[in-house]
Amino acid sequence: MTRALHHLRRGLILVAAASATVALGAGPQASAQSPQIQLPQIYLPGLTIGFAAPAPAGGAPTLDPASAEYRAQLENATNAARSAHGLGPLESHGGLTDVAVRWSGTQAAQNRMFHNPHVRDEIPGGWRHFGENVLQNYAHATPQQLVDQWMTSPGHRANLLNPGHTSMGMGAAVAADGKLYATQVFARY
Repeated sequence: MTRALHHLRRGLILVAAASATVALGAGPQASAQSPQIQLPQIYLPGLTIGFAAPAPAGGAPTLDPASAEYRAQLENATNAARSAHGLGPLESHGGLTDVAVRWSGTQAAQNRMFHNPHVRDEIPGGWRHFGENVLQNYAHATPQQLVDQWMTSPGHRANLLNPGHTSMGMGAAVAADGKLYATQVFARY
């Protein structure tokens, strides 16, 4: 092997090792705040689709995204974001939760993120207006990370901080490949 090829091979191995260290949150740069794997954002007229993948912090998630506890933490993080902006909390609504859980499951089953074209018809009657947020992340993402992701998108942030909303439902589901699909459904009753 020539000397140039040896240096190139050694350099590639070092880059790969450093990349794996950052991606896994190990090494001297690991701290209380996990590094982020930055993925592209796609901007389309009227829709922002953001993809984010927080680097795993050493293993499997501690909470099942499809669990009631995960949904409760997602509701708490949503209300904390609203409170930080001077807005009152939203009430959890079982019917909205059912819509959000079903839609998250649909996205996970199809392994693609998209808005529910029938959400208007699925929301329990009596509402005056509604909103829906969807996102894709990965199974290790915490409820707070999901809310933070929505808050970085102007359209999703507007739904989450809409002062006219009174109720919410949350859902999350994980596809076979580990992608997490989450849905927030808001309404005014």
